[in-house]
Amino acid sequence: MIRINLLPADLRRGNRIPAKVLATAFASALVVSGALGWFGLVYFGDLAAAEQRLADVELKLAARTKKVVYFDDLEKNQKEYAGRVQTIQDIGKSRRVWSQFLDELIDVINNNGDTERHLAWCDGIAMKNDPKKGAIVSMPSYVQMQDREKDRIANLHEDIEASPIAKGLVSKSEPTFEQVVDKQRVPPVALSFPLSLQYAPTIVDPKAKGKPAAKK
Repeated sequence: MIRINLLPADLRRGNRIPAKVLATAFASALVVSGALGWFGLVYFGDLAAAEQRLADVELKLAARTKKVVYFDDLEKNQKEYAGRVQTIQDIGKSRRVWSQFLDELIDVINNNGDTERHLAWCDGIAMKNDPKKGAIVSMPSYVQMQDREKDRIANLHEDIEASPIAKGLVSKSEPTFEQVVDKQRVPPVALSFPLSLQYAPTIVDPKAKGKPAAKK
């Protein structure tokens, strides 16, 4: 007896895919999907960690680069500061300390109380300072004369030339004088003369590496 199966080919019992094959294929698909998922998690997780590490390294590098630039600036500033300090020190050495000058001048005039060599005084003192031409110290001075001795003016000039105030001295006025009489003094006769001292300028020339421009 002939039987005719009118069902579609995929529904025919004889042509169906076995359940074990389907189960195996499904399981294989699950395994492959899981493996791909695990690989994706691991790969992208490592990539994210690597990117984070790279970002951290770049931050550290940027911070160190700033420190290097800051250190270079400090080193440059240190050299400039050292140059300024040296210039200031050179200027300080070249400047004349006028308070010290007055002390030394008083020592010369008083001569430790030795009136035999000279007994001198001055009515005042004036100083005119030109940074380029130098300083001029002017003093209306007197030397007391005794027994018609006139060499005490020369003694005073010699003591000035031998004293510390002669440092940097360029020129000094000639020992010209005139005789004056003051009866309130004992002895009353004195020799009046203008005393003028000119000193070399104390400008520091930057091109001369901080050395005084004037010749000492």
